[in-house]
Amino acid sequence: MNKGKIFTIILWAALGINYLISLSIWLNYFAILLLAIHVIEYFIFFKRIQNSDDNLISGLFQTLVFGVLYIETLKK
Repeated sequence: MNKGKIFTIILWAALGINYLISLSIWLNYFAILLLAIHVIEYFIFFKRIQNSDDNLISGLFQTLVFGVLYIETLKK
C-alpha cells in the first residue's frame, strides 16, 4: 500500500472519529463533500471499474475510500 492510500485511511478515520465525537461541524461537511465526490467518481469511471478484475462492490468500496488513487491502478 502506498503512502497516499495510508494517508487516505488516516483521513477517513479522523473524519469518522470527528463524526462520532462532533468536534467540528465543518469537518462533518467536509466528509460529506468528500463522500459525494467519490460517489460521482464511481459513476464517471463505472466502465473502467466494471472492466477491472475487481467486482463492482469491491470497486465501489475502494472508490469511496481511495477515490482517484484506486482509479489510477485500473487498466484503461
